[in-house]
Amino acid sequence: MEQNPFTHTLEYNLDLGKTKPDTVHRHEKYCPFCDVKNLKNVLETRGHMIWLENAFPVLKDCWQTLIIETDDCDGEFSEYDPAYAVEMIRFGLEKWHQVQAMDRFRSVVFYRNHGYMSGGTIHHPHSQIVGLEKYDYHDDVKLYHLQGHPVLQSPGIEVNLSARPIIGFYEVNLILSDDAQLPLFVHYMQIVSHFMIHDFVWHNESYNIFFYTFPDDPKLYVKIVPRFLTNPLYVGYMIPQTANEGHRNRFIERLQKALAAASNQPERK
Repeated sequence: MEQNPFTHTLEYNLDLGKTKPDTVHRHEKYCPFCDVKNLKNVLETRGHMIWLENAFPVLKDCWQTLIIETDDCDGEFSEYDPAYAVEMIRFGLEKWHQVQAMDRFRSVVFYRNHGYMSGGTIHHPHSQIVGLEKYDYHDDVKLYHLQGHPVLQSPGIEVNLSARPIIGFYEVNLILSDDAQLPLFVHYMQIVSHFMIHDFVWHNESYNIFFYTFPDDPKLYVKIVPRFLTNPLYVGYMIPQTANEGHRNRFIERLQKALAAASNQPERK
């Protein structure tokens, strides 16, 4: 059955979008996520984490929510205390599954932005959970987008570099098949995120983290993507690119060393 291309796009309200506060690009001093007492439509609070409806629902036919991850406006996921990082990811996964269970959306996306090029407008660390009423991301994102060249394998965890990336070049996938290994999995997420902004082959200050589930598949899939100017072949023709073998192997070797160093640290509870 041929897919309707109009169900594979989201309408963005630019008139509303231009009224959004922007502490990433415009260096505005006021941060709405720090002004906790004036937050509206709060759904749940757990410690310093706050799940609430997005005050600027710019996407049509969507329910937009976000998680304020911490009270530290300059915090960064890769530098969170390991135990707090696990707690935050658990909270996000819980809320993501909760929205999925509402059974009113074709799919629900869970992701986070970091940095100037990541597509976010608020510097304060936060994640987003968006219910999509008319679009199922599984129509376009396939399991092969989460498979690739091995980087690390440990019980219940796989890390790889996409052989068929969604947008191109270096997309690192983490796959969790044993929920008991979530603390180590989150630690690997932190290591990869830190690698992207501190040890990457190009100067880079931005990345995204995307979470995926697939029907009849119990695994949790996570894709971490460094962000910079999108290659024009993807913009014009939707053609992703991968790095040449030599460059790819050097990237994998450096990331393996970073992850191996993390693996040699005491187990994180």
